Amino acid sequence: MFCLVGVPLLLASGQGQSWELVLQQDNLAVHKRDYAGSPLQEIRGITRVEASLNAVMALLKDAEFNRHWVYRSGGARILREEGYARAYVYGVVDAPWPMRDRDTVVRFDYKQDPITANITITIKNFPEFIPVDERYVRVPDFGGFWMLRPQMDGSVEVIYQVYGNPGGWVPVWLANVAAVTSVTRTLENMGGAVENYKGALSPNVREPSPQP
Repeated sequence: MFCLVGVPLLLASGQGQSWELVLQQDNLAVHKRDYAGSPLQEIRGITRVEASLNAVMALLKDAEFNRHWVYRSGGARILREEGYARAYVYGVVDAPWPMRDRDTVVRFDYKQDPITANITITIKNFPEFIPVDERYVRVPDFGGFWMLRPQMDGSVEVIYQVYGNPGGWVPVWLANVAAVTSVTRTLENMGGAVENYKGALSPNVREPSPQP
């Protein structure tokens, strides 16, 4: 499973607008920008983790561990896999009171560049893939991408970009604040979470060639 569920109130796609820096830490930058046709904002977070590509991918694909590091994750499960590169995933978002919890159904598509070894995981919304659970508000519009870029020092630059419509009743200002918080907390947690996957290997993930 490619982890995104639990990052609430967000979907991604380039809109040609300028990014505005909203948070800068030693190892994390978070930006926002207007999303065309919506009062909700698109969010982009960039961080680095001291891990291999295989370790990062093992973390992102571990559905059972999702709730332990993804901000406000209420759990995730794989609905269907089509090989390594595609998965349909159901997730619950533990929304803050007084909002109702949300649920999402998304498809993750994996691709690795044969030259740079960069990995892109696109996220597409499939809200009608399974019937609606009346306990939750089904997120109607959600998507984005993860991008993993191996660095010469052995670390991985992680870019996480998302936008979406949470559905139901949510004030716009609150949705936008929650989006920034969600991306920030998830990426802050990532460095510690990936430590659990040291030594992970997959024949589907190629590490970059050593530099001469």
